[in-house]
Amino acid sequence: MASCSPKKTGLPDLRERYGLSNTLPFGAYTAHQILQNIYPTQEVKLSNKKFATFYNDMDIDSGSLYINISNKYLAGEEDASALLNYVYNGNTAFIAAENIDSTLLFRLSTVITSDPWMDIIDGVLFKKTSISLLPDELSEKDSFSYFYMPFSNYFSASDGDKSRITGYGKNGNANFLVFFWGKGRLYLHCEPKAFSNYFLLTGNNYLYMTQIMQMIEEKPAAIYWDEYYSKINFKDNNQNDASAIGALLKQPPLANAFWILIILLILYILINGKRKQRVVPIIEPIENTSVAFTEAVAGVYMAEKNNKNIADKMISYFNEHIRSRYFLHMYAENNDQVSLLSRKSGVSTEQVKALYEHIQFINNANEVSDTALLTLNQRIQNFYKNRL
Repeated sequence: MASCSPKKTGLPDLRERYGLSNTLPFGAYTAHQILQNIYPTQEVKLSNKKFATFYNDMDIDSGSLYINISNKYLAGEEDASALLNYVYNGNTAFIAAENIDSTLLFRLSTVITSDPWMDIIDGVLFKKTSISLLPDELSEKDSFSYFYMPFSNYFSASDGDKSRITGYGKNGNANFLVFFWGKGRLYLHCEPKAFSNYFLLTGNNYLYMTQIMQMIEEKPAAIYWDEYYSKINFKDNNQNDASAIGALLKQPPLANAFWILIILLILYILINGKRKQRVVPIIEPIENTSVAFTEAVAGVYMAEKNNKNIADKMISYFNEHIRSRYFLHMYAENNDQVSLLSRKSGVSTEQVKALYEHIQFINNANEVSDTALLTLNQRIQNFYKNRL
């Protein structure tokens, strides 16, 4: 059977791999390049061993920098002890992972909490989501954002005597901590997506990692990039997979939605199975009530003559379509966004520009005439007809 890999299905590969040479949306190629640009005179050495083995093979006692970006940092007791000894002796470690081994977190008296299921239940699968360093007040000026699943991980507990908050995510929750351990420092970040290619290449988000590296270590004696934990937690299966569900589950957003659907289905079966109700005979409807209902709703809108309300709903629905299909937040006055939407959709720049200029005209108007409303509808329909 043919393979159903993301490449062959036409879907973007959204799996979080974080390899330094991986250029997919959630690879770490950009992060590695930024690191090399910050320290141009130093070699970034690669580690493919678990930390305990790597630490025993080191030839530098202090002043070095260790970096790990992975979906899961599953370091056991031996690796956790080696890591803390490494930091205690005057080195710096930076770890960004959604799931950090409980052995290490327990030694640091901290806990990671995540609530992505609440976002899905609330109907928030994708949105503009922000992250920031100090100060703790988020604003457009000092925060960095992109359009994807919200940053839902945060540190719900930490030892204030040993740690300090250095970054925030959703709802102002702490997602970046520094621990003062012996002569060195240990930085823990629970949102590795903030170091992915997709995030860092959005707008000026590369400055997020740049500022973090500037606060961590000015002139490290050596720099080590860890690939071990990202590789052992992600196995690249090159075998053929003909299962449609298997291809779906490789996309994190679709996988979350799929499991929510399964849970709701099970709950429906359990709840509905307990109900006892006699069979109600099916009675054929006498008339087509859906047509009458549609006519009644249309009559209400026509009676109110609230063209402004109708136009606002049309614009809101259209912009939501643009966000979900092309991952763009559109503003009429932004020519770059207009050109980008034109390239992605295949609709001419002139049509897109005319459409959003008309949208801006309606947004600024207190009242909307019948002609303006019909023009808006015509230009939106022309966009749908001409898109790729």
